[in-house]
Amino acid sequence: MENIIKNFTGFINERELPDEQGDILIILGAPGSGKGTLSKQLHDKYGIYHISTGDLIRKSDDPELKKIIDGGNLLPDDMMIRLLRKELKKIDVAKGIIFDGFPRTIKQAKRLDSMLGKMGLGLNHAIFLDLDEETAKDRIRERAKKEDRKDDTSDEIINKRFDEYHEKTFPLLDFYKRSRKLVKIDAAAGREGVLKSVAKKLGLKNS
Repeated sequence: MENIIKNFTGFINERELPDEQGDILIILGAPGSGKGTLSKQLHDKYGIYHISTGDLIRKSDDPELKKIIDGGNLLPDDMMIRLLRKELKKIDVAKGIIFDGFPRTIKQAKRLDSMLGKMGLGLNHAIFLDLDEETAKDRIRERAKKEDRKDDTSDEIINKRFDEYHEKTFPLLDFYKRSRKLVKIDAAAGREGVLKSVAKKLGLKNS
């Protein structure tokens, strides 16, 4: 019995269980639906920690990672999970977390659930920003003009991004709907309208 207790205690320590967990969120939606904007709003107004996978990749000093990215390739899931786990160990999870840019596939969603579970954490909500495709494409073109991003003004590139979204990311909606974590938000309501809807549905209070 003593050995069982010791083993169990060791297991708990290995998982690094937090004392308290705030809301852990992911934000889903088509390109141009406002995922990055909402992430920043939630961080600024409610103090929820924003983890952008794009920022993590750019800031990493891992030579193997840089070689993969510089070669124009996507980061393998194992490497992405490693980056996320390292970042999670640095932050106060009691303030909550927003995952921006991950997961993008069902396989990645399962890997994220597994990683969080091993750390004694769990995903609370998957926010889906619902916006019709033509409006989303118009937003991308407008943003590209303002930010001088000429690549995003090409219909070929924009359509390719949407094809990838429909093929890989859109199935995540059903995945999270089945687990009752999906929160659908009308993304046509404008920045403040979207933030207000999310705050109301999640019961958020100012930090």
